[in-house]
Amino acid sequence: MKSTYAVALLLGSILSAAGPAHAQTATTAGTASAGDPVDRMIVFGDSLADGGYYLTLDPRLARDAGSFTTNPDPVAPEVLAARLGLPLDPVYGKGGTNYAVGGARVTAANALSIPITTQIGNFLAAGGSFGPRDLVYIQGGGNDYFAFQAAGSTNNATLTTAATQLAAQVSRLQTSGATRIVTLAVQSGGAAGIQLFNRTYAAALAAANVNALYFDTDRLFNELVTSPSTYGYTNITGVACTVPSSLACTRSTLVSPNANETYILADSVHPAGITQRIQGQAVASLVKAPEQIAGLGYAAQAMFRAQRDQLEGPERGGSQRVGRGLSIFGGAAYHYYSSGNSAQRVGLNERGFSGTMGADVAIGDASGIGIAGGYSDGKGDFQSGAGSYKPRAWSASGYARGELGPVRLLADGSYGEIDYRRIRRTVQLGPAIRSHDGETDGNYVAGRVTAAFDLVSRGGIAFGPDVAVQYDRVRIAGYAESGGLSTSASFGKQEIESLTGRFGAVVRSTPGQPVRVFARAGYEREFDDDPRMLVMTPAGAPISFTSGVERADRNYMSYAMGVDGQIAGALSLRGGVSGYALRDDRDSVTAFAGLSAAF
Repeated sequence: MKSTYAVALLLGSILSAAGPAHAQTATTAGTASAGDPVDRMIVFGDSLADGGYYLTLDPRLARDAGSFTTNPDPVAPEVLAARLGLPLDPVYGKGGTNYAVGGARVTAANALSIPITTQIGNFLAAGGSFGPRDLVYIQGGGNDYFAFQAAGSTNNATLTTAATQLAAQVSRLQTSGATRIVTLAVQSGGAAGIQLFNRTYAAALAAANVNALYFDTDRLFNELVTSPSTYGYTNITGVACTVPSSLACTRSTLVSPNANETYILADSVHPAGITQRIQGQAVASLVKAPEQIAGLGYAAQAMFRAQRDQLEGPERGGSQRVGRGLSIFGGAAYHYYSSGNSAQRVGLNERGFSGTMGADVAIGDASGIGIAGGYSDGKGDFQSGAGSYKPRAWSASGYARGELGPVRLLADGSYGEIDYRRIRRTVQLGPAIRSHDGETDGNYVAGRVTAAFDLVSRGGIAFGPDVAVQYDRVRIAGYAESGGLSTSASFGKQEIESLTGRFGAVVRSTPGQPVRVFARAGYEREFDDDPRMLVMTPAGAPISFTSGVERADRNYMSYAMGVDGQIAGALSLRGGVSGYALRDDRDSVTAFAGLSAAF
């Protein structure tokens, strides 16, 4: 054990972390590919990201030590990888993708460490390349601050040069093909030198116009020490380890059995396990945030389509009766929409009620026009406890039907607006749950042309093919989350533009029947395959991160059925169900009931 401590003392004298944490959040180059899940995480950095480099240099180090924290607790990028469902092992001795080395400076040599520029060079020289499914994590600068201190804290160029060089490495990663990059500020503990590094680094990233997710670690640490009990800390001035360097710190060398969960620092420089976990969770929440918020676009599309589907029966003439030219119809509906959840994509479940009311005017037996309005109010929950939102939407629609020889034609158009009164994104940070709220609005336009004809007509029932072309577009305005905490962000506007073709079949009752019914099912093909992008700017970030977000499956099934049956005089009872399915893990269903009256 003494020899292990000696190794730790020796290495601790030449290694340091990213800064003295205070003891008191079609693809073009540089843009994350649309919807591609991440299947590999690559790390470059110093001791705040080192996953075990020094275990390969000295076998006397305990096997459950080797990282600069309260071992065997994971360091922050390992927490991030686990939150995304990804493996992350050091390249040294394990053949993984973590190149970080404790003590690394950005460019200059520092004892046994490997500079960050060299780490990247080694990756590329070994035939490594970056692709759209890679997440690249890069941090550094703390050891350049210690070099600045060792030289008397007078040469600011040591810090500004290192910051500029680190920004150049982020540009290098992007030029080499990396489209998803995470980079971090250095926690300063109030040190003026590190604050100078952070300001210079932020300015250099902005000047280089790089596309990366920038996380303000310094802001996070200030939040932790401002409210320590919220995050489970009982000591923000001492250290959790009894050994001088956390490189050799294990469960047997803690000042108390649970010090890794109650101390902010492991040693005088490095975060303890709980702090590493909080940082990893914070970064993970922002990595997932673009996909999470982008899910609101498809939820809005489903809500508006559900309103329109309630009009399909009257549009097909279902509310008309022989000898009566005008019908009034209305109803109430329950709507449900869901998208799947995974380690990298936050799914959602939305449910709500809506009402529609309209009027239909018959022009002969087969032609007519109509207008209608709809209103929906619902509640959505992001899955895995990631938050909630409250949508409210209205729409106005008009339609016409007619015949062209044996072909029945339908045409309709809609305009709508939606409000999100509260979008709440929740983030787990250690034992604490943090919420970020925002609100926004959007609009919807749609148009559709449908053609059908009867192949078979017998006994008041007809059957035949049904084809349609539909255009709809959802736009949702950007918004900023409240609070300004490190895990909050602002999000840019988003748009879903869809051009869809449908081919299927419809069964319907022929005109003159006391009960009017229809049922259709069809294959839907989305023709628009433009990538979806969402811009996010985390709190304190000097740059925005433009991320590709997933498009829904272009091939799926839609269905609708409705019935309108006369119950007394001019009054009829109507109801139906509609939705779409087999669209990957997205499903929507609406059931409605109401009344119509023909005059």
